Amino acid sequence: MDEPYLLQDEARVLHAHLSRAKALIEQDMVALSGLSTQTLRYVHATGRIDDRDSYLNFVPSVKYISIETNDRNIDLAGDVAIISGVMSMCIYKQGNDAPTYPKSFFIEVWKQYGKDWKISVFQSTYFPD
Repeated sequence: MDEPYLLQDEARVLHAHLSRAKALIEQDMVALSGLSTQTLRYVHATGRIDDRDSYLNFVPSVKYISIETNDRNIDLAGDVAIISGVMSMCIYKQGNDAPTYPKSFFIEVWKQYGKDWKISVFQSTYFPD
């Protein structure tokens, strides 16, 4: 595989990663669904584990104000990409009037379907205060 092709895949998976964050902020459930595999396994920093359906049902319980990822690393291996880094968010949890600012280390596994990338696994771990 030549290098320009790898760079295109890296750009596409990064675009999917950023699109997922945008869809969370906009509560765009159609986009989130389209960016997720049927077999999604989502492990929250709290330890809660969701499959695709329970994750999509969970999302509206949180109002995402901002999601930033830093120190990102993208590792491509054929039709699989692993993105890891540091995630900082500003969110309002259901029933809370004050925002929270969780910061965590995250790892995402993305699978390629044609030119599209879909998230298959997500896990995050809170940074200690």
